[in-house]
Amino acid sequence: MRLSSFARFFLTAGIYLSSECLHTEIIGGREVQPHSRPFMASIQYRGSHICGGVLIHPQWVLTAAHCYSWFPRGRLPTVVLGAHSLSKNEPTKQTFEIKKLIPFSRSPSGFKSHDIMLIKLHSAAELNKYVKLLQLRSKNYIRDGTKCQVTGWGATNPDLLKTSDTLQEVTVTIISRTLCNSQSYYNRKPVITRDMICAGDAKGQKDSCQGDSGGPLVCKGVLHAIVSGGLKCGIANKPGIYTLLTKKYQSWIKSKLAPSESLDQRGDGQTSSKKDGPGGKT
Repeated sequence: MRLSSFARFFLTAGIYLSSECLHTEIIGGREVQPHSRPFMASIQYRGSHICGGVLIHPQWVLTAAHCYSWFPRGRLPTVVLGAHSLSKNEPTKQTFEIKKLIPFSRSPSGFKSHDIMLIKLHSAAELNKYVKLLQLRSKNYIRDGTKCQVTGWGATNPDLLKTSDTLQEVTVTIISRTLCNSQSYYNRKPVITRDMICAGDAKGQKDSCQGDSGGPLVCKGVLHAIVSGGLKCGIANKPGIYTLLTKKYQSWIKSKLAPSESLDQRGDGQTSSKKDGPGGKT
């Protein structure tokens, strides 16, 4: 699970996190051109970045289900859109309270095999050049060896559990499921199922990591998967593990978004008078 440095608070509070879940950084990446990835979402609690996410509908963000485990009971995080720097008071930012969290599996034990979750915002985002959607595509087949980009605010220093202030991106390579399950890789611990995919670098120099969970894996401009986990970071035979957006997950997403889309009368991301809750805060 690739969470932010906010997880350290919970460790000191006595909540258990295995060594397999301790990650440090997006490795071998670079800072992206500011606001060139307008679909990115930062999921935060009390101003601290916890996980990444993808805006797939004006009122819905896609992220990893295991991020749910780090939200204090009864206290929902916020979602920030339109950001490049987490610390700067950028006028492009839109901040939203959350109306609903919908993990694919309600059981915490199911987060490992179905690490995907939808977040419904209290109101629709205002779409502009800084806040845009990354649409789902029906075709999700991806060849082994394909070069893809993973984006996030994960930490950039392997010795410091601190998220990056600016948005980073790294190019990784899709690794076959057979190889990823082999004895020299994960040895089926965990089993990389058909709902999952591995991506990394042959030398272990490029990887997603802590703070990047829930962020997108984009291949040739198409959203194919979201960051889930892996063992440590930047290890050649322990690549990042991603939740693949299979037909099963896409059907589930569409079923949850359908009521929201029925309210979208004008097609510009602004809902009718029935829109939910208070407006987004900038």
